[in-house]
This record gives sequence, C-alpha cells and structure tokens, in this order.
Amino acid sequence: MMFTLEEIKRETGGKAVYKTKEPVYAAFVNVSGVSTDTRTIKEGEIFIALRGPNFDGNNYTEKAIESGASAVLVDNAEYVPEGAVGIVVSDTVKALMALAGYYRFKLGAKVIAVTGSVGKTTTRTIIAEVLRTGRRVHSSKANNNNEIGMSKTILSAPGDTEIVVVEMGMRGLGEIEALTKIARPDIAVITNVGYSHIGRLGSRDNIMRAKMEIAEGLTDGGILIVNGDDPKLFEYARRILPINNLIAAVSSTDKPLAMCPECITAYDVSETDSGSEFSARITRLGQDIELGGKMSINTYGAASIRNVLFALLCAHIYGLAGTEESINRIKEALASMEALDGRGAVTETKRYMIVNDAYNAAPESMENAFLNFSKIADGRRKVLALGGMLELGDYAPQLHEMTGKACAKYGFDKILITGENAEDFIRGAHMINMDLEISRCRDTEDVSARLSEYLKDGDAVLFKASHSFGFEKLAEKFIEKGNS
Repeated sequence: MMFTLEEIKRETGGKAVYKTKEPVYAAFVNVSGVSTDTRTIKEGEIFIALRGPNFDGNNYTEKAIESGASAVLVDNAEYVPEGAVGIVVSDTVKALMALAGYYRFKLGAKVIAVTGSVGKTTTRTIIAEVLRTGRRVHSSKANNNNEIGMSKTILSAPGDTEIVVVEMGMRGLGEIEALTKIARPDIAVITNVGYSHIGRLGSRDNIMRAKMEIAEGLTDGGILIVNGDDPKLFEYARRILPINNLIAAVSSTDKPLAMCPECITAYDVSETDSGSEFSARITRLGQDIELGGKMSINTYGAASIRNVLFALLCAHIYGLAGTEESINRIKEALASMEALDGRGAVTETKRYMIVNDAYNAAPESMENAFLNFSKIADGRRKVLALGGMLELGDYAPQLHEMTGKACAKYGFDKILITGENAEDFIRGAHMINMDLEISRCRDTEDVSARLSEYLKDGDAVLFKASHSFGFEKLAEKFIEKGNS
C-alpha cells in the first residue's frame, strides 16, 4: 500500500466525495499507486485527472474506475463516477506535487536532484547507473523534469528504493524553487550555467540565479555539487549557500578549488579510439583520496568527463567508492554506458553512421556535439545536419555566429543548416574557414532532401537542432534508409 485515501485527502487539502451504494470511509480505502494515464493504470491506483491545453483528464475518470482504479482525484465533484470514491481539489497539478512531496519523506530514500543549462539528462542517467552498482536506485527513463514529470518520478519509486535521482528543468525564475521544495534533495547538482533560455531570463547571471534555486530545498546537512570549472558559479554558490549545507565541486582539470571543502578532479586524461580515459582524485579537507586507477568512457571532451565526476562524487558520498571491488563495478558500468537516443546515440547502419544528438540544442551542447562527432567519425566524410537554437532572444544572432566559429575549427566536409539564424552561423563559420562547404536549407524537409542527394556509403552524419525542428525523426528516417 502506498497511501490511504485519508492521507491523500489530508496532504492535498481535498474533500472526499462518495458515490457508492454502500458506506465507505476514506481511512479504509487503500491506494497502491498514482496514475495520470488510463492506458497504463493498474488496479488499486488513484487516477489523478490533470488538465492541459489539449486534454482534460476529467473526461477519463469512468474509464479509470473501469480499469481498476480505487479512486479518482478531480477538480470538480461532477466528474466522480457513480459507484466510485473521489477526492475533489481546486488544482490537480498542485495536488500531485503535494503527494510527491509527502511520499518523498514517507519513502525514506535519499534524493539527488540534477539541474543545469545542458547535460541534465545525461548526468542524471550516469549518476543513477553508477549508484546502481551498490544501491537500489529509482530514476525516470524519460525527460521528466517539470512539476508533473518530476512528481510522477518520485511517486513511481518502489517502496524499497534507497536513492531517487531526479532532474529539474526550468524556463524562468521560480520554477526550480517549486521543484526543489517537492524533492527536498540530500544532494543537489548544477552541471553548468550556459545560454539556454537567455531570451526569457535576459542574462547568464539570471540563469545562474535560477539554477541556484535548487539549493533552497536542500535538507539540513545537504550537499550542493557545482561545476568547479565555472569559477563564477562556484563563488556565487559558496556565498549564498545556507550555513547548514555543504558545497562540493567537480573539475575536469587537476586543479583543486580554493575554499572548497570537498572536490573531485580529473587527471592523467587521454583519448583513445573509442573515447576518453582519466583518473580521478577527491580532495577532502586537504586530504587526497585516489579512486583506483583509470576510468574509461565512450565520449570525449571536458564536459563528458565532468558528467562522470558528478556521479563519482555522489558514489563516494554514499560509500560506494571505498574499495577496489566497488570501484571495479563502477568502472564496468561506465565502460558499458552508451549515449541516450537524441543525446549523441550512435547507430552504425549498413551504409553510414548516424549520430542522433537532436533532442535539443544550445551553444554549449552544440560545441560538445561537434567535438564528439569529430572524434567518433574520424576517417569518414563528416556531414552535419543542423537546425537552429531557440529561446535565445536578442542574443540569438551573436550566439549562432559564435557557434559557427566553433564548428569551423573541425573542418567538417559538409554542413546543411536551417533556421532563422542560419546566416549568422554561416557568417561565423566563414570567419574561421572561408572554404567550408555550407548549404542553407529552407526547412527540415529541405535538409532531408539535400542530405539524401549528398550522402555516400561510409559517411557519418550528425543531427543537431532544437527540439521543434523535428530532427530526431529525421535521424530515425536516415537510420531506416541506411539499413534498407
């Protein structure tokens, strides 16, 4: 049992409504889980009827009861079906959030929360996989990082979970504050502060303030881990972090930070044909702790190494990196990890290589993608299919130009680009390399058509764009073509 209906009523501030023929009391109605989707609801769960721009969960309450729901949670009593029990609240999303916050402590697990301008999902995934080498870990497989998705992640954690790893996204100030006060993390991670959503927030300083909201929900004695390669972020975090919390940092270079009680750094970094190798050292209160020889990962660059360092530090904090045996398990987990779909996943088709990094795009993730692609596709003709980076506001022209300059350093064979700021990207690229072959395309369909004409067997293609360009589907299309 997850909750009684009495608990749900109390935590959401709702009112119980009974439309049953026989007397029923909330204290005796048991709820085995929470669902917002009648297609996947399980017997005994409560169905929470969410509303959205294109849907209204209230219209599915009867189906939920027919499918075995023990009760429904709605914002209007008229949607409680005949013969059923319901809880009526003013706002079902807020009720979902309240239940997640309650279950977070009822569960008794530790919580790790991850935010940042780019790399949130990758870092969350690596942390979860590393911690699974010695703990029972629950973490969403999808990109559930808003108030609904994160709440559902917490509420879906099994009762024996020891550590929950969640992700927190935002588009404006105050959004992470709301999320962190649900999750109440024991460890909070800020991967980086970049340019994502700068059009809405106006400056990187405001983005940094928005990301730092994650610390407002830290439990007493909780730890904030930040990107130590960003000294401005580290100093800001150190100054505003409450005295009852601790700060730690990760750095992809072997330079421990001053005024940092605990940090993890990478050293002896090298590149192989399949990725990167490095050793890691934790410096705690001036004492060095070596983490057992070289780690191997199948990606390249400082950002990739930092993502792993976050996971290694979390493992150390929870006692999973103290023996040769535990370190070896972590090494095996890291060596076997592959990039997620839409975030650098590599598919070798019969005809050519496809790198699908098209879930989203920002200047930092673009540059990371260029670096990794240049290494992964070494020895092939390298083709880029690029879309624009959105939500950059007035900064869009200069950031696309900057990204074009970064791209040109790699000497790719062909670039196909679309989007409102394509000319800015091209201008930046040609500032560095006038001979670079770049074609501006009208739209995603034009990219597809030109790519089909240009591609040859043995080529490699990187797909990278903001989500609304639909390049994930384009990558899938070319995977099918490559295997046909």
